[in-house]
Amino acid sequence: MNWVRASWDAVHTSLWVIPGLMFLCGAALAAGMLQLEPSWSARHLGHGWWTASGNGEDARNLLSVLLTAVITMASMAFSVTVVALSLAANTYGPRLIRMFRADRGNQIVLGIFILTSVYLLLVLQSVHGEWDPAQVPQAAVSMGSILALASVLALLAFIQGVASSMTASEVVLRVRKELDAAINELPKLQDNKNTSSALAEDFRKAATHIQLPSEGYVQSVEYDELVQWASKRGVTIKLEFRPGDFVVEGDRKVLVHPCPDDPEKVRKQIEKFIVSGQHRTPTQDIEFAIRHLVEVAVRALSPGVNDPFTAMAVIDRLRGGLARLANRQMPPEKLQDRSGITRILRRVTTYSGAVDAALDQIRQAGSEKPAILIHLLEAISGIVAHTQVEEQRDALARHVSLIRAAGLRDVKEPADREDLELAYEAAMCALG
Repeated sequence: MNWVRASWDAVHTSLWVIPGLMFLCGAALAAGMLQLEPSWSARHLGHGWWTASGNGEDARNLLSVLLTAVITMASMAFSVTVVALSLAANTYGPRLIRMFRADRGNQIVLGIFILTSVYLLLVLQSVHGEWDPAQVPQAAVSMGSILALASVLALLAFIQGVASSMTASEVVLRVRKELDAAINELPKLQDNKNTSSALAEDFRKAATHIQLPSEGYVQSVEYDELVQWASKRGVTIKLEFRPGDFVVEGDRKVLVHPCPDDPEKVRKQIEKFIVSGQHRTPTQDIEFAIRHLVEVAVRALSPGVNDPFTAMAVIDRLRGGLARLANRQMPPEKLQDRSGITRILRRVTTYSGAVDAALDQIRQAGSEKPAILIHLLEAISGIVAHTQVEEQRDALARHVSLIRAAGLRDVKEPADREDLELAYEAAMCALG
């Protein structure tokens, strides 16, 4: 269900779930290892260099040194995480922090440090200094050494991962994967048309306006369940919002026709199908990842950064996303029940809207940079080959004209204007 996916996004992008689970694993592992009899260690582990030995005081000294070292490494890892998140927010935008929080490798590394610290602490407090070697749980102490060595390797992997994740190309690649996942959820493009009848002219005036339950971003709507609900009651619902829109508590953006006898009861029933929260999520929101890519490009084109190459890399990824999106069926505005009767009318993202979200802000931010405008025109020329319907080509043609107009207005160098004209003519030729 979509509300589960929306909730899972919050869990998936948090830094506490996996470390919290590994905290419990560390406690369980310590309890299990301490249950082993000291004689078991002597029989199965022997007295090799890989096993701990000595009396209780020796074991406590070793565990204390390991615990101090692991806590120091954990402090370093958490400090690096905070610095990385700060740099990501300043360089790529605060909304892209979720991409770093969602990195499973970073979550596991932080969890390893927590698991090892909990394990060593519990074993340390269970070992008494006056014990002789036969009483010391050597297997538990040896496991502490193994976990400490694993923490060293995890720290190296963590530093490598953070260093690579801060590069612009890696950031763009991660966001592109999220965009691809959203596109792949759409069905293949089909040549079908909605033949349902239009709404009555007085629909809005005659319908009951239902208040929305809470303020925030609409994260998901259970459309299938809502269609079944409307079909059972013989009503038509119009939703004047879509997932990703910000709504305020009390907004009357749900229209129900014919008017129900008990609007308050209907409101409580309908609000169960609408999930809202404090942040946008990629669930049912195709523009979510597009806007993240655009944010990277716009920040790269800002005067303080002035990195057109990163912006070009974003344009290349957007070109790939829009090309794949051209072969997908965009969500329909009307949803029908099994009898073919329209039950829901909704706002949806169209291909033209996706193109606007991808290109508008980059064109505006790069209007004085001929290389960016020319790269945009070249990207559109490449997208055209993947278009399937006239609506898609019309949307691209509109942006070709807008890019040319921006260049003629803001580009001063005559040679650059000539290059821009050549790219414009090539794009128009591709569009036919």
